[in-house]
Amino acid sequence: MAQDGRNEDTTPSVVTILSKTRLSIIIIGLWYVDRSTRTHALDLPPSAEGLPEEICCTAMDGLRPTAPEHLKGTETTLRHARLLPLRYKTHTNVYPHVRRLSLFLSAMDTTIITTSLMKISSDFHALEQASWLVTAYLPTYNSFLMLSAKLSDVFGVKTMLIICNLIFLVFSMACSGAQTMTQLIVFRAFQGIGGSGLYSLVFVAVMTLVEPEKMGIVSGIISSVFALANLLGPVLGGIITDRTTWRWIFWINGPITAASTVTLFLAMPGKSNRARLHGFDGIGGILSVCWPVPLLFALQEAGAQFEWKSGVIIGTLVAGVVLFFFFGLYEAWISRKTKIEPIFPMRFITNPAMLLLLLSMLLLGFPFYAMFIQLPQRFQGVNFTSAERAGILLLPTTLLTPLGAMLAGVIISKKCPGEYSLLAAAAMVSIGVGLMSSLPVDSQFPARTYGYQIITGFGLGLGSPAYYVLLYSSCVEKDIPVATGALNMVRTLGGAVAVAICSALHHSELDHKLATFLSPAQIEAAKDSSYYIAQLPQDIRMKLGRVFGKSYNKQFEVILGFALLNVLVVVALAFVRKKKGIFGILPERKEENEFMKKRPAKTDEEARSDVQKDAQVRDVPSHVAAGGEQDYADKISIIPPSSAEEERKMKN
Repeated sequence: MAQDGRNEDTTPSVVTILSKTRLSIIIIGLWYVDRSTRTHALDLPPSAEGLPEEICCTAMDGLRPTAPEHLKGTETTLRHARLLPLRYKTHTNVYPHVRRLSLFLSAMDTTIITTSLMKISSDFHALEQASWLVTAYLPTYNSFLMLSAKLSDVFGVKTMLIICNLIFLVFSMACSGAQTMTQLIVFRAFQGIGGSGLYSLVFVAVMTLVEPEKMGIVSGIISSVFALANLLGPVLGGIITDRTTWRWIFWINGPITAASTVTLFLAMPGKSNRARLHGFDGIGGILSVCWPVPLLFALQEAGAQFEWKSGVIIGTLVAGVVLFFFFGLYEAWISRKTKIEPIFPMRFITNPAMLLLLLSMLLLGFPFYAMFIQLPQRFQGVNFTSAERAGILLLPTTLLTPLGAMLAGVIISKKCPGEYSLLAAAAMVSIGVGLMSSLPVDSQFPARTYGYQIITGFGLGLGSPAYYVLLYSSCVEKDIPVATGALNMVRTLGGAVAVAICSALHHSELDHKLATFLSPAQIEAAKDSSYYIAQLPQDIRMKLGRVFGKSYNKQFEVILGFALLNVLVVVALAFVRKKKGIFGILPERKEENEFMKKRPAKTDEEARSDVQKDAQVRDVPSHVAAGGEQDYADKISIIPPSSAEEERKMKN
C-alpha cells in the first residue's frame, strides 16, 4: 500500500483526465469573466437623458441603483434604468455565482473528508487521530467566522473574500502534499481560516445586497447551496478515495479557487472604510479566535489519547472556558466604557429575540453535523461499506436538505411567518434523529435508514433560511454583518462540539466493549487501521461491527437531547417575538452599504428639473430584457412632480 493511499490501477487515468481539465476550467472561467465584464463604448441612450445624476452614476458603477433621500416618496418607478449601457450593469452579473461557488467549496471541504477518514488515517497508521482531520478544520473555521465578518466592515467584502480565497487555495495545496498526519492536521487548520471567510462573507454579501422582500427565496437558495455542499462532500470524497488517491480531495480546489479569485477581482464592486480601523476591536478579535481551540481540543481528546482526569484535558478545558468568559467580560466592558465597536455586541445577549435565535442555531448545528460526519462513518464501521458506497447511502439526506431549504425560502417569500418554518423543522429533526438512534447494529443495511434520512434531512433544510430572515427584525441594521457572522459561528460551533462529543463517546465505548473479546494489542491495532479490521476473522468482525453500531446509536441518543432542547427554544423564540410585536415581520432595509453609492443631494430646483426631464422617458421600449437577480432598478422612487395633474398622469 502506497504511503499516500494511491490506487495504482486507477490513478493514472483519473489524474490524466483531471490534469487536462484543470487548464480548461481556468480558461473557461476567465472567458466567462471577460464576457460578463466587457465594457462597451456606448453613450447613454437618448431615452435615458435627464436621469438624475445620482441614479445614473450608481448604475454606471454596476452597483445597486438607489434614489437619494430628497428623491424618495412617490409612486413613480425608475423602469428605464435598464436602458443603461451593458457595461454599467454587468459587474454584478457574475460575482453572485462566484460567491455561491466560494460557499460551495468552503462548506464541501468540511465534509468531503469524512468518507476518506479511514483511508487517510490508515495510510498514516493513525486511525485514532482520524476525527482530528475534521475537528482541526472546524475550530479555525468556526473561530474566524465572526472576525472575518467584522473585518469586512473595515476592508470591504471584496478585499476580504479575495484574501480568504488565497488562504484557502494555498493551504489546500499544502494539504495535498502532506507527508505525515501531523502536517495534514496543521494544514487543515489553516485551510479552515480561509474556508471560514468564504462561508461568512458570502452570507454577509447576501444580507447586505439582496432586497429585503427577496430575502426569503435568496436565503433558501444560499442555504440549499450550503446544505448541498455539505452533503455532497461525503459522496465526492468517497468516489475520489476509492477510485484514486485521497490527495485529489485537496488538489481539485486549486483551479476552481484560482478562477474564483480572479473573477471576484475583476467583477465584484468593492469599497473599504479604513476609518473604522481606529475603532476596531483587535483584542476582542484575538480572544474570539483563541477560546474555541483549547475547548474543542479537550472535548476531542478526552477518552481518546488522554483520560478525562489527565492534566492535559483538565488544563485545556479550563483554559477554553476561562478564555470564553474573559472574552465575554472584555466585550461587555468595551461596550459600556469605550467607543470601540465590539466583535460581539452585548446587545445580542440583552435582546432575548437575538439571544434565542443564536441559541437555536447553535442547537441546530448538533444534528446537522452529526448527520453528515458520523453517519457515513457508521455505514463503513457497522455495515462494512466502501467510502464511495457510504457517500451514496447518504444521498437521501443530500437531496432532501437543499430541497427543504428551497421550499422554506419560497414559503417565507409568500409572507408565511418564518417562526412556523423553524418550529416544523425542529420537530422533524427531533423525530428523525430519534429514529436514527434506533437503527439495528448488525451488518445488514436496513432499508428504513432511507426514510429516517428523508425526515431528518428535510427538517434540517426547512429551518435554515428562516434564521437569516428573522435576523433582520432581531437586531439593528448596522449589526447585520457581525450578526450574520455570529449566527454562522454558533452553528459551526455546535457542529464542532457535537463531533467532539461523538468522538469522545466512541472512544470510550470502544475501550470498554472491545476489551471483552480483543487483546490490548488488537484493540490498538483496530483503532489504528481499518485494513487490520478487514483482515480479522468473520465472527470477530461481526462482533466489532455490533460494538460500533451500539456506539453510534448512543451518539445519536445524545444528539437527540440537543434536538429536543431546540424545539423548546424555538417555541420560546416565537413567544418572545410575538410579545415584542415582531412575529412574522418581513425584512426591511433603511441604510445604505458598500453596494449602494451615496451621492450628494441636489437642490430642490435641480431635482424638480430632473423629474420634468424624466417624464419624457417613462415608456420602456419592447426590446428591454427582463432583469436578473441584480436588477433592482424598478423599485426606486423619485420626488413628486410639481403639479397635481402630472402626479395623476404618472400614477396612471
